[in-house]
Amino acid sequence: MTAYTRRNFIAIGLKAALATGIAGSLFSGCTGLRKEKKSLDEVLNRDYYTTLTKNWDPIYGPPLQWFSRYQGPGDFQGHIRGNASPGVDYDVPMFTPVVPMTSSYLRQKTRDWKDTLYVMLADVFNPAYRVVYAHLDTTLIDEKFLLAGDVMRFLGGGARVLRRGEIFALSGNSGLGPMEYRWVQPPHLHVTLYYINFKTNTMVYLDPEKHGIDGGKPVFWDGETPLDGEANKRLLKLESTLSSFKEELDRWPESSDVEELRGRLMEFAHLLGDAKGRKILDSKHFQDMRALLKKVILQEKRYRPGTGPYGIMLKILGYSTEENQKIILTLPFIAPGLEVFYRKPVYEEGGFFNLIPNEK
Repeated sequence: MTAYTRRNFIAIGLKAALATGIAGSLFSGCTGLRKEKKSLDEVLNRDYYTTLTKNWDPIYGPPLQWFSRYQGPGDFQGHIRGNASPGVDYDVPMFTPVVPMTSSYLRQKTRDWKDTLYVMLADVFNPAYRVVYAHLDTTLIDEKFLLAGDVMRFLGGGARVLRRGEIFALSGNSGLGPMEYRWVQPPHLHVTLYYINFKTNTMVYLDPEKHGIDGGKPVFWDGETPLDGEANKRLLKLESTLSSFKEELDRWPESSDVEELRGRLMEFAHLLGDAKGRKILDSKHFQDMRALLKKVILQEKRYRPGTGPYGIMLKILGYSTEENQKIILTLPFIAPGLEVFYRKPVYEEGGFFNLIPNEK
């Protein structure tokens, strides 16, 4: 019996592709058509990025990709139904910039036996949580960012934190696709989230769409709101946010579309008074504030990433997310209009870089 090696697998796929007349698309970089490779600067061009993201939801980003194998969208349950690695598949074009969903260390960058290029990142403050980004076209980080397993080597050589605002890869369609799709891998970004129990040396897959703000789907990051850190310190951040609430809302531009919201939020803040800790979460006035922000931003989508109301939503909902949710994921993509604030990460030479970075 012939060994089922990677070489044989590719040979079988190529024969099948030739037999069905799609040899050109098999290794082309997209389904049916060869895509001209784009540089990061070209992708971040305002006109190009606007076109690339024109069909995205303003809050929740690109749709999930649909596959007959999953009997629907490529969500967590769809992957389980399709007997695939649990995760989600974002339907994005080739060369879409990819950013970390939390501040992270690079743990692995490699290709699997199907030639799929993927990156594994570990959350800085909760390293048992790992996120894998797969089917990439290009990575923008090298071994200098790698957090080695050997502690002394790690401390001696240094490692570099990847922030939410740093582009570490461009999406693609690397790797062979399923046989029912004639071995073609449609362009998309696959994201897998899992948790490692170091005591028992076991791992469990988690649904990324239940680890965003307030236990919901990930939303766009705004480029500045600190969402990383230890879960038990979120209440302190919430107290700090409420203590300077008026000053932050006063920085919003004077316009009719925010005046009503500003007034209602200040009313809730006034009724909250000097509540601290769990008393904030138990207050009806705070829950009314949360409900209002959810309604006007997450449901009605009246305010976009980069605006004052969006930033205050990230803080109020993020800092009141349950402590048993240790990490808060944001989308691995850049919100349209904010691409100018994102850059390729640059490695800082020198000693160890930020073992415990600022919570941002």
